[in-house]
Amino acid sequence: MSPNRYMVLVKFKSQELADEFYINYNGTQFNSIEPNICHLVYVAQVDFRKESEGGAVPIPGLIELPNCPVCLERMDESVDGILTILCNHAFHGNCLKKWGDTSCPVCRYSQTPEESGENSCFECDSTESLWICLICGHVGCGRYVEGHAYRHFAKTNHTYSMQLSTGRVWDYVGDNYVHRLIQNKEDGKLVEMDERSQRVNDEKLDSLTLEYTYLLTSQLESQRRYFEERITAVELECADKIAKTEHRLDSMVDLKATEGQDIQTLQKSKEYFEKKCEQLSTQYKKVLNQLQEEQAMNRSLLNNQQHWQSAVQRLEEDKQKQEKELKDTQEQLRDILFHLEAQNKLSSENTGLDAKELEDGQISVGASSTPQSRRRSRRKK
Repeated sequence: MSPNRYMVLVKFKSQELADEFYINYNGTQFNSIEPNICHLVYVAQVDFRKESEGGAVPIPGLIELPNCPVCLERMDESVDGILTILCNHAFHGNCLKKWGDTSCPVCRYSQTPEESGENSCFECDSTESLWICLICGHVGCGRYVEGHAYRHFAKTNHTYSMQLSTGRVWDYVGDNYVHRLIQNKEDGKLVEMDERSQRVNDEKLDSLTLEYTYLLTSQLESQRRYFEERITAVELECADKIAKTEHRLDSMVDLKATEGQDIQTLQKSKEYFEKKCEQLSTQYKKVLNQLQEEQAMNRSLLNNQQHWQSAVQRLEEDKQKQEKELKDTQEQLRDILFHLEAQNKLSSENTGLDAKELEDGQISVGASSTPQSRRRSRRKK
C-alpha cells in the first residue's frame, strides 16, 4: 500500500447489505476536496496468521499523516505548523493565512461570527444573548433569556457553545469559559492556553489533559448513547409504521378481494340488466311500431269517419228533400183523387148543370181544411 492510502475490512450481516454498500460507495470520492476515490472489492475468505508464521501487524506508534484541505499536501508538524480551528478542521498555518477569509475552507464555518439582526434563536426567535453549538451549529438563547442553548446541551450533550457577540467558548460540563483550545504537537491532544497564548505549566497541563480526556470520553459515550437511543427510537417508529402499513395492506388486500367479488356480482347483474334492457328495447320498438300502425289506422278511420259522416249528412239532406217532395206529391195526388171523385160524383148525380155552370161553380171547404187544401181548391178553380 502507498503511504497515502489505507485498507479497511468491513463485515456485513447479509449479502444484500454488502451489495447495497458496494453499489452506493464503489468508485465515489471520499469528499469534494480530496481527489481520492473509494475502491471496493468482495473478499471471499480471510486467513489469520501468527507472527511466528510470517504474519505482520502495524508498527506501534506510527499513524498516517492527514492531508491539508487547502494545498492537499501531507501535514507534517516537523516541516510546517498545524493549526486546528474551532470546527475541528486542521490546516497548515501558512495555507490558512493565505486563505484570506475568516470562514473554514472546508465547512465555511465562521471563526469570528458577529451578532447581527439575521441571527436569532431557533426556538423563540430571540436576538439577545445568542450561543452557537460548536458541534452541530444550533443557535439558541442564553440561560438568562429562555435557556434554549442549555436545553440543547441537555438534549444532545453537545458540550461546547460559543457566544456570538464575544466569541468566547463555554464548557457546559466544566461550567466555565474555555478561552482557547489548541492541539498539542506531541500527542495531538487538546490543551488550554492563557490569554497571552502561553502554555500553562506541566502539572496543570497534565491535569487539564486528564480532564479533557475524561470530558471527551464522556462526550463520545454520551453521543453514542444518544445516537443509539435515536436509532432505537427510529427503529421502533419504523417497525410501528411497517406494522401499520402491513395491517393496512392486509386490509386493502381483503378489501380488494371483497371488491373483486362485488365486481363479479355487479358484472353479472350488469349482463342481466343489459339483456333485460335489450328485451325491453325490442318490446318497446315493437310496441312503438304497433302504436304507429294504430295511429295510422286511427287517422285513416278518422278520415273515413269524416267522409262517411259527410255522406250520411248528404243522404239525410236528400232524404229530407225526397220526403218533402213525396209529401207534396202525395198531397197533389190526393187533390187529384179528390177532384176526380167530386167530378164523378157530380156526373153520377146528374144535377142538370151544364159544363159552363160547373166551370163557374165554387166549392166551399170547411174550417178543418188545411191551407194546402185551400191552395188546391184555388188550383182547381
